[in-house]
Amino acid sequence: MSSQSSQLMDECVDSGCQQRFSNMPSEVLVSSTTRPELRCAGYLCLTQSQIIGFFVFDIVIAVVILIGNTLVILSVARTPSLRSQNNIFLASLAVVDFLLAIICIPLDIIAGLGFMPDVSPWACLSLSAVIATMVFLTILHITVVAFDRFLAITSPFTYQQTMTNGRVACFIAGVWLITLVISSSAFAWNNVHEFDDTACDLLFIQDKSYRLLTVLLIMCVPLTLMSYWYFRIYRVARSHRRRIAALERVLETKAFAQAKYGTTLKKDLKAAVTIMFVFGLFVIGWLPASFMTIIDVIVPDVHRDEVYIYELICFKIAFSNSAMNPMIYAARNMDFRRAFARQLGLSQKKSTSRTNEPTSPVKIGQHISKHGRGRRGKSEPTVESSPGQLYNRRRWMSDERQKETRESKDHREKKKAFSGSQYYTTFKGT
Repeated sequence: MSSQSSQLMDECVDSGCQQRFSNMPSEVLVSSTTRPELRCAGYLCLTQSQIIGFFVFDIVIAVVILIGNTLVILSVARTPSLRSQNNIFLASLAVVDFLLAIICIPLDIIAGLGFMPDVSPWACLSLSAVIATMVFLTILHITVVAFDRFLAITSPFTYQQTMTNGRVACFIAGVWLITLVISSSAFAWNNVHEFDDTACDLLFIQDKSYRLLTVLLIMCVPLTLMSYWYFRIYRVARSHRRRIAALERVLETKAFAQAKYGTTLKKDLKAAVTIMFVFGLFVIGWLPASFMTIIDVIVPDVHRDEVYIYELICFKIAFSNSAMNPMIYAARNMDFRRAFARQLGLSQKKSTSRTNEPTSPVKIGQHISKHGRGRRGKSEPTVESSPGQLYNRRRWMSDERQKETRESKDHREKKKAFSGSQYYTTFKGT
């Protein structure tokens, strides 16, 4: 071994790197001595400070992902008003992100940062397939959520009949099935025969054509579909803006159904904007990783050490995307904010101070008879309730107004009839 190669081996951070240099073929050693920037393959190229930095970043991101997505799952499971079709998709996405934090990131730390240096070829391929499964599930879930918002905005009158709970379950099951088929095909389409057991390279263990195909199917196709769907949503939102403004000017007693439709449409549009933010962060997070995967396919294997650290950086950014989704829900949705606060115990004092306030039409009537009417003579106590309770309260108030109108009309007719009969009796007596 030449003096230059001996110097390179001395610069390795651990014994595994030195073992790799000792096992390298002579042509690779010659390339290493003539190109000093080429150190070794995979994590063996990283310095000790780089390994520590990536490790700390992974731990922090994993903790944030676990906390945020656990709040999403518990909020949807424990809050009936959040159990809409769209939120069920979001809860399923949160489950996938949760699994990514407890499975994908630890495996990436173990294999990608060299905490398990001696790995058999099939074990390395299995780790790579599991990580790919979590990544594919995340991307396809975001695609399904975008499709759900597309249907809700473009077909608002048939959405409830189209997107039933059974079909939501079928969509989620289909996402898992497609993902498992694509990720399991790596066991028949790989580079195991070229594997060097001194380092587990999670991307190199996959065949180049397989990597390129998965980028096209799992990244490019969903990205194209979501771009089209959100373009259609933007056009529908722009055309409905005038309709919503018109509905807000319509009298409540004239068209309650139209006012309800306008409120529903505004909520759907707001939910669509929320998913647009999720989509935007998805593009920012995953496009660099996709480009690096394509570059990794193009670059010769002898230069993999030059792109390995950039691959790590891009995939760390992509993993952090799973930590941002719960923050977007909390920032855009008041119901999610309140549900998060309840799960964290931050709204306990506020909720206990309102336990004596009425939440049903019967209790509201008792509250009115005991405490009187609210402002402007309206029987409208300030009650924080779910959307279903709010709708029942408004319907009950509308019925009460109609009842008061009928009673007033009957009273006027009786008074008129009484006056007429009194006049007839007086006239007959005279």
